[in-house]
Formats: sequence, structure tokens, C-alpha cells
Amino acid sequence: MDWRLCLVLLLTALTCVVRGQDDQMPPKMISTFNNEYYYPRDSILTEATINCKAQNGQIKYVWKRNGVVVPNSQFVSIDGSTGTLKFVKMQNADYGTYQCFATNDYGTSLSKPFKVKESRLGSFPAGDPEEVRCKEFEHCKIQCRDKPTCLPDSQCRVEWKIGEGTKTNVEINKRVGVDGNGDLHFLWTNTNDWNKLQYRCGVWQEQRKMLVVGSETTLRIEASTTVPEREPISVYKENGKAMYGGKGVLRCMFSGYPAPDVEWISPTKEVIKDTNDKYAISDFGRVLTILQAEPEYEGFYICKGKGKVESGPQRVFFNVTSAPILTGVNQMRDEIVPVGKKATFYCKAESLPNEEPPTFPIWKKNGVDLVIDGGKYIISENSKVLEVTDVQKGSDTGAYQCMSENSEGVLLKEAILKVIDPITIRERPLGSYKIVPGDVLNLAVVADTDPSLALQYKWIFTDRQGNEKEIESNEYWKISWPNNNNLTIDVRQVTDPGVVFSLTGDYKLKIYHNYDQKIINVTIETDIITTVAPQSPIVQQANLNFIIYIAVAVVFLIIVIIVVFCLVRRNQGGVYSVDKKEVAAGHDPEKELLEHGFQDLSRADDDRIPNYPVYDYEDEKNIIDDDDDSLGEYEGDLELNKFNEDGSFIGLYANKKDKKTPKSEYFQEEVNGGADNRWTVTTHPPPAANLAALTGVTIVLLCLSIPLPGVCVQLSSYARPTTEGDPRLS
Repeated sequence: MDWRLCLVLLLTALTCVVRGQDDQMPPKMISTFNNEYYYPRDSILTEATINCKAQNGQIKYVWKRNGVVVPNSQFVSIDGSTGTLKFVKMQNADYGTYQCFATNDYGTSLSKPFKVKESRLGSFPAGDPEEVRCKEFEHCKIQCRDKPTCLPDSQCRVEWKIGEGTKTNVEINKRVGVDGNGDLHFLWTNTNDWNKLQYRCGVWQEQRKMLVVGSETTLRIEASTTVPEREPISVYKENGKAMYGGKGVLRCMFSGYPAPDVEWISPTKEVIKDTNDKYAISDFGRVLTILQAEPEYEGFYICKGKGKVESGPQRVFFNVTSAPILTGVNQMRDEIVPVGKKATFYCKAESLPNEEPPTFPIWKKNGVDLVIDGGKYIISENSKVLEVTDVQKGSDTGAYQCMSENSEGVLLKEAILKVIDPITIRERPLGSYKIVPGDVLNLAVVADTDPSLALQYKWIFTDRQGNEKEIESNEYWKISWPNNNNLTIDVRQVTDPGVVFSLTGDYKLKIYHNYDQKIINVTIETDIITTVAPQSPIVQQANLNFIIYIAVAVVFLIIVIIVVFCLVRRNQGGVYSVDKKEVAAGHDPEKELLEHGFQDLSRADDDRIPNYPVYDYEDEKNIIDDDDDSLGEYEGDLELNKFNEDGSFIGLYANKKDKKTPKSEYFQEEVNGGADNRWTVTTHPPPAANLAALTGVTIVLLCLSIPLPGVCVQLSSYARPTTEGDPRLS
């Protein structure tokens, strides 16, 4: 079969499994909605579509307005398979509170209710123009009188016009601005502001693309003979309000000559800069926008006018508000619960600080209010906790909703309850068994659960000492693959009772998935009586600590050998050149030492060759084999043996008072003539027997510090010096 076909079939199978699991779940709303939508009346709409989307299986959608199902009509179109609500032309009856319902065979999911309102713009009433008189270099305000209603606020703005028609706008700059009410401010005036043309207030509605004008005003400026400096004075300030996560605006305006700058200070006493993530400053410093309102941003903000002198601080309050929110963990979390158990949902709704408390939650199932009686549903903690007892697969599966509201809006949260078949054990081993060498014991388990879930198995062994470990296949334990539901204990090839004893203990099989589990316990015993320490049936490799000990011992031994070698090399004597006078006298000191011994060497400046008596070496019991041994004749206490300043020997060779025990051959000494006729003694390195002895001491120290009895015995047998053929070590 072609591998690509196999891959397609595998992916298809996996997709079917996933879809099969999704098909058994109630719907879950995934669309989000605004609190309000605005559409103009009696206008053909091109962008008036609201989409409702839920997941999990084949879903049918229904829209309700003010609690009544919305039918398809000439001006309202609803697609029950996609969840699309489309307004073609708004009639008065089409405004109201809307909610989407998504339903499949296992339940119904709800959207948050929202309002559809009319987008509109009124008109200015007819009236006579008014006149405003102001002084040059002073503040002057022109009101936007009888400003018409404009909804929504986000789509409306005030534009001031001058002269006839609507094309000439009043220029907004650092000296001229518009406040939140739409009034026009000259922070200081000059005679050019009076041009005998009328000022008119205009309101623009972006959604309807419509402008209305009115409130005609004539401005007269009284000229000043001097140019005074005027300190900043607050002429307008406006508090702000924003929904949690939304935008909020604060306003401050200061008059003065020249026009002052505006400085903003946060509730935490920090000077606010124009940043992209938290604040935005606009309208020549007169507007502060909080980009994403958080509860901790609420508080009093300070604005100051700053010219040559600074104005007094002005306080404006920023209020962060919200519909009820859920606090704490595990709030309205989906639950998958086996048949017969209990499901618990939490809806701990709270208002933000300084807001009115929310109403107690109202509980629904599939969009219908729950009937709290009969003990099936238990509500506690002021209706913030719902318990569904003794859940059953058919009747209790569904979508559960909690609703709460305050002055700022409505909270609707939902969670899914899916009831599944519990884990059922069909076949299981007995509670205890006994084993002896030659046995094969098979512990087989058969279990099943809900078709949408896969079971997992884990075997755990606890030995007689109480040590617990997860079982893995080895020489004695065989776990079936891939399900791991069978365990075989195989001791057919075992003759050591200690191995069998090590396999006895408590065996536990954990059968589980994410939402349920079952435990099977089996005890394995044996009638074998053993005094041998039980072996581990799992560990088939060298103990890690043993390897570490061996490595440390080897490194330590190498270091000791290196130290001993360095000490030996350091203690070796040097070879020095003979006295120049000996050579000048025609003698070869090294040759004469080899041929005649030390006592035949004459003085370098003496032409006589004295006839010194020859020492009879046969008098000694120990034969002198070499020059080194000849030095042993002078080891004892000598009488009248001295040397000249030039290094030559004078005096008589006195008889030794007594024969002392020879020095140990571990440290032999060699006497050589030095270049200055000083005699050096060279210590020969200890023979191999001595090195072995030092090694043995090292091993003893290692064994004392590292508890390895078997290794120490073996190493000490190698390090023990051999005494055969060596009378010094016997």
C-alpha cells in the first residue's frame, strides 16, 4: 500500500476520533461581543453584521431580542447554521437587547446579552446670534449652546466654523482649543480674533457622515495698551471614566500669556510622559488618554500650567469601572465527571473597588433557570457555588451559566459539564500469591471506560523495606506492550532464593485517565526462608556509587605514586667534579678509588707515596663487595680522623670502637669526593619492596575513608610485598 494513502487514512482516523470526542460535548461559545452596537434608523446598512460562533459538533443557532426569538424578515436576516445576524434596514422595533443561543444534542450555550441602539445626530434649534466681549491678552470662551444629541460618543466630535458655510474651520493650536463640552477657548486673545465674522459650533457624526451647525456667536475684542504677562490659570478640567481594559480621557486647560504648557502627574506622583504603552498626551498637552485602564490606574491625577511661573495644581479623578468580574481560581471551569460523582462550579462575582456590589448569581442550565429543589442542585455561599450531585450521563450533561450584574453591566459566564462512563474493571488478579523458584506468575487486568478516553496503566512495587518504585521490564519482570495492563513475574531460571525473596512485596496497578482512576493491589509472598540479603530485581548494572568509589580510589592512588616518585627523585645525590689539585698531581681519583679503595688515596700536593697498611677485609664476617660497602668501615665512632682545609685526609685511621649494626638497605648511602674535597652522601631510592609497602599503606587509608570491603581485600592482595628470595623482607 502506498505510504501516502496510509498517511491519509491515519489522519482521517485521528480526525474522526477528535470529532467524535467533540460531538459528545455541549457547545462552547467562542465569540465575543460589545456591550452596545449602534445603527441609524431608516438607512440602508452595508456593515451591520454580528457573528455568533460556538464550538463542539453540529450546532444550530438562534437569536433572541428581549427574550423573544428573532424571525427572518425583510430587514433582518438570520442564518441558523452559521450564527450570523444581519441588519439590512433598522426599524424602531429592531432595537433592544439581543442574545445568541448555540445548541447541539448535548446542551445550549449562551452569548453575553448586549444592546442594539440607534445611532443618531440631532440638530441645533433656531435662534438669534449672541455677542461675546473679551479683552486682548485675556482668556475668552465661546459656548456651544444647545448642542444636539449625538450617539455614540465615540463617533461624534465638535468642529468650530467661522464665517458663512461649513468649509472654514477655526484653527486649533496652543492658544485656541475646544473643551469636553464643545466650548471654544481662546487662552489669550488678540485683535485678529475679531474679524466681524460669526463663530458657529458644528457637530460631526462619523458613522452617518453628517454635520450640523448652530450656536452663532459674534466676538468683540477690546484692545489693550500694554502687553502684560499673565500667570497660568485653570479655565477647564474634566474627570475621566473607562471600563476595565478600555480607554479613558482626562482634560485640563490653562489660560495665560503666553499660553502655558501643561504637565501631568500620576497618582503615584510620577511625571507622565507621552508613551505608547500606557499614556498618550494630545491637544497640545491639554488631553491625557489612559490607553488600557487597569484598577490600579484609578485615582487623582494632577495637572499644572507651566509658563514663566507655575499654576497651582488641579486634581482630576480617573474612575475605572466594570461589570462584575470573577475572582479567585477555578471559576466556572469545565468539568468532566464520571457517573455517580459530584460536579462543583464556582461563580464568585465581585465589583471593582468603590463600585456597588453585584447581585447574587443566577444559575442556568442550557439557558434555562435551574430549579433548586429535590437535592439535585445545591447552592451555597450566597449562590456563588453550585453543586450537581450524583451526575448521570444523559440528564446532567450540558452547559451551565451564572449571571450577575451591577450598575455598569452584566456578567455571564458558562462552563460545560460532561458526564462520562467510569473506569470499570472487567478482570483482575487475586489479592495475594506465593512464588518459588521455577514459577511464572501472570497478573492480568482488563478494564474499560468512556469511549472518548484512553486508559493508562502504571505498575508500582513496594519491597519489604518500604521502598517504592515504578516497575520497568527486566530479567524477572515483563510488562505487556503497548497497554501495560499485564505484568509477568518470571523466576523459571532462578535458583537463588535471595532473588525470589527480593521479588516479594506489594504490587499496585494504577488505572487512570485525566478524570478518573482505579487502584488494584496484589501481595506477592514466598515460603522460602533465606538469610541472604535480598537482591534488587531491577538493577542490572553496576552500582553508580561503586563506580564513583573505584574512580576516586584510582585517582588517589595515582596521586600517591606521583608524590612518591617525586620524593625519590628529589633525594637522589648529585655527582660533583673532583679536586683540581688531585688531577694536577697526576692522579686519577676515580680510578684509584675503584682499584685501591678510599684509604690508598694520597694528598694532592704530597710527592711521597706512603706505605699505608692494607686493611685485611677477610677479618670481617661480611664480605665487602664494592666501594659503597668499603665506607662501612668508617661508620662507627672514629678516633683522630680529620681532614685538611684543602680536603686531603690527615691523621691515622683509628680502630673502630665497636661494630654497629649496618644501616637498613632501604636507605643506602654512597660517599663521593666533591669538587671542593667535601664528601657528599647520596641516598639511593628505596627498592620495589619499599614502594609496595607505601602502596599498601595508601590502600589502607583509602579503605578507611571509602567503605569498599571487597575491593579493599582484592587491592591489598596485589599491594602486599613478596618476601620470597629477599631476606630483608622475610
